[in-house]
Amino acid sequence: MTLADNIHMLTSEHMTMTDEGEYTKAAPLLAQLRAASGSSLGAQGGGSGGGGMVISASAVKLEKEIRESALYEHFEMAGTEYRGSLVALLKTWPLINLEEWQDYLEHVTLDWLDKIREVLESKRPPWRPSIPCPACAQRFYGPERDPCLEVHYWDHDAETMAHPSQWIAKCAGCGAEWNGDNLKWLRVATDTPNAELTRAG
Repeated sequence: MTLADNIHMLTSEHMTMTDEGEYTKAAPLLAQLRAASGSSLGAQGGGSGGGGMVISASAVKLEKEIRESALYEHFEMAGTEYRGSLVALLKTWPLINLEEWQDYLEHVTLDWLDKIREVLESKRPPWRPSIPCPACAQRFYGPERDPCLEVHYWDHDAETMAHPSQWIAKCAGCGAEWNGDNLKWLRVATDTPNAELTRAG
């Protein structure tokens, strides 16, 4: 695909193939990413329609990374800061006459497409309770201050909730991991009334 193709998929409605092999119209990938994050950063259009709740922390993080990367590349090319919308900026990139920039930006945007699809295809993000890790006592980690704990509680098909005995909790801060009976602390820490943790928040 060319740089123009990549930008078109990021910023405009486009045709895509379904799992059944049929072609259908898809929203711009930046708009889909914004919807997944629950924020209004980057893509054109209205707000998220909610109260600003974060749906997917990974989508929020990727959205921010794409905007920061695009602004950085613009500064490297033009020597000036860009203050318009991300969509408007990206639509100018296929018009750049320098072939070396075209080739470079084609790879940059292709990487974005891959990362966005990876986030969007993760249908069921893990539950991230804002409670201390029982192993290291951390609640947040990294420069973005993400919650340390993540609880994977969906079945293998990512369509239904798994039985609590199959849940897996991990700490991104210290790497500790729990499952099955070792998850009793989670019910206590989150004040979950049902002994089987049948609801994940």
